[in-house]
This record gives sequence, C-alpha cells and structure tokens, in this order.
Amino acid sequence: MLKYVVCAGSQAEAQAWARIHSVPQRQCVYASSPRKIEGLRDFAVVRLRGFFDLPNREEIESCLRRNELKRRSPLVDVQSDGG
Repeated sequence: MLKYVVCAGSQAEAQAWARIHSVPQRQCVYASSPRKIEGLRDFAVVRLRGFFDLPNREEIESCLRRNELKRRSPLVDVQSDGG
C-alpha cells in the first residue's frame, strides 16, 4: 500500500494536510525523524512549509534518498527471444 511520507513542521500540520486531501491517516507517516521512515519502499513524499525549518531536515532528506535507492525499479527487464 502506498504511504504518504508527510514532511511537516508538526504532526498537527501533517494531519491537517491528510484531512484536506482526504488521505486516510493509516496511509500517512509523519516524518518526524529518520527512524520513522527508514526502510519504506512504496511511498510518495509531501513536503510542507514547516518542514524546512526543522533542525533534522537534512537527516530526513538523506533517509528519503536512501529509501528511494532501495526501491524496486519501475522498469521491467524484458528478455528478447532473439528475433
């Protein structure tokens, strides 16, 4: 199931985003620390204004990049039959 990683200044800001966009809370992960988002594979990132003021923003961004590298490639390796 796709998770929305909501990068926000507070959990209240993340919950408000989910409510406004009719996204169920079970599909949202508030990115308050790298530990909360480490290892996610199927996700979309939402960055809200308050996120850019967080002191650990760079750590969270680094974790998101690592997670993106570990995702399965959307490309499918198709083998030719030689013809």
